[in-house]
Amino acid sequence: MTTIAPDRRTFLKTVGVSAAAGLGALAITPRAQAAGPVELPTTYQQQPNFFYCGPTAVAIALSAKVQPPSLDTLAGELGTTDNGTNFGAVSPVLTARLPGATYRDQWMDGTSASKEDADLLWERATANVDDGFATVCNWWVVAGEYPNWGGNTGDIFHFVTIDGYDAANRTLRVADPAGSTLTPDLPSHHWLSVQQVATYCAGRGYFW
Repeated sequence: MTTIAPDRRTFLKTVGVSAAAGLGALAITPRAQAAGPVELPTTYQQQPNFFYCGPTAVAIALSAKVQPPSLDTLAGELGTTDNGTNFGAVSPVLTARLPGATYRDQWMDGTSASKEDADLLWERATANVDDGFATVCNWWVVAGEYPNWGGNTGDIFHFVTIDGYDAANRTLRVADPAGSTLTPDLPSHHWLSVQQVATYCAGRGYFW
């Protein structure tokens, strides 16, 4: 955990700065989506330590399509150390291990997510789910704002997996590898608004 810049805007404050430059100019064509919640058949895993969230999130994503290797194997492929996993390592591993998949990085500059940022994440993540693939996110959650907990006294940099959505409520299902690594009360999955998920990605990004 590290201290953020004092001007970083949080999800609980008014957002107005786009986290990805130029997204507002993109035209997004809505797709037909299921009326009820859609969940991928992923296998949940909890990270065994504080720095294996990257390999664990990738393992959960892979499990929607294939049997993932061990977390140690994935950690080796991702270059994970006790300092965590580098952003640029995730898409190549997902692509290599999922036949027919080409994962891409979306780095999100800025300190908050606009509606356009959230709309783009929604279209990409839900299209992935409809095609049977999960989306991996790299979060930056500021102090006091961790979902379904809020007990983090410092910032948390963390990898999670989007493995479902509910179009009626415009929410995403997020598999959270942290589990009881952070707190005994943290659930394995969160249902969060797409705006909240996009805001957590600001300053980091996602892989789709």
